[in-house]
This record gives sequence, structure tokens and C-alpha cells, in this order.
Amino acid sequence: MSKKEAILNAATELFARKGYNGTAASEIAVQAKVAQGTVFHHFKSKENLLVSICDELVKDYVSGIEKAAEGPGTGWEALERILRFNQEFKRNRYDSIAVAFRETGDLSKATGEIHDHFFVLVNQIIDVMSSCIEKGIADGSIRQVPVQLTAYLVHVLLVGMIHVETEGLLEMPELDDELLEFCRRSLTT
Repeated sequence: MSKKEAILNAATELFARKGYNGTAASEIAVQAKVAQGTVFHHFKSKENLLVSICDELVKDYVSGIEKAAEGPGTGWEALERILRFNQEFKRNRYDSIAVAFRETGDLSKATGEIHDHFFVLVNQIIDVMSSCIEKGIADGSIRQVPVQLTAYLVHVLLVGMIHVETEGLLEMPELDDELLEFCRRSLTT
């Protein structure tokens, strides 16, 4: 593992456990087993480190859903693979997701550039889902629906569930299978 990866991993774990504001750069350096100057050499600031965590997370997610959408079968089967990928991604990257949800709200409001950057990435997610829905409508596996609006709704549903889970807003049972079934009932013919 490179020093940069060790710093990202340490920061993710500490931000998830202690929060962005509750974590000092010196703690990240100790956890990553690097000099504090090495943290700033790679990331320039703690804010850049947080942005890097989120950027890597979203880019990995976009790459994963693109691969899921490329597989064989109907449009619904491609969308179902995306939904299943989302579930697996959430399990494997929970700390990074929690950090992204909990810690970036103030940053994105304060820095329009950060907001614009992530807006582009979210639009890539919508585009991939829209392609699956269009394919499904064409092959008959998805009923006639407004494509982009439906892609936004599916995305918001996924993001909303993750937000509720990471923030502990509600006592909820595991809903991954129910989410998949809800989408199947709502979209398939």
C-alpha cells in the first residue's frame, strides 16, 4: 500500500469514527504511520483529503455501475445488477460513504467548485441508469416510464436509504431485498 493510500484509509477510518472536525491531521499521520508533512505533501489540506475520499468513492461507484450496466440481458437485468452492485458497494465501503454523507454538506455549500465537481459525477450515475431504463423500455422488460425522471427517482431512493442508515435516523430492518422488489414491481412489465 502506498503512503497516499495509507493516508486515505487512515483519514476515512478517523473521520468515520471521530468526525472531520474532531480529527487532527497529526492523528491521521500517526494512524497512517507517516510524517505529518507527508499528509500535506499528498493532499495540501485536510479539506483536500476529505474531497479526495469522496472523489475516489464516487468515481469507484460510477465505474462499478457502468460495469454492471454493460452485462448481457435486458434493460431491467442491467438495472437490477446496478441495484445489487449498490448493495454490495454500501457494505464494502460503508465508512467512506458515512464520511461522504456526514462531512461534506458544509464543504459543498461553502465551495461551489466542489459542488459542481460532484454534480457532474452524479449526472454520470443518472446517465447510466437512464440508459438501462431506455434499453428496458425498448426490449419490453421495463414498462413505459419517463426515463430521466425515473433514473433520478431510483438514485434518490438509493441515496435516501443510505442517508437514513448512515445517520441512524430511523430504526429500520435490512431493506435491500425489499428495495429491489419495490423497483421490480414499479418498473417491470
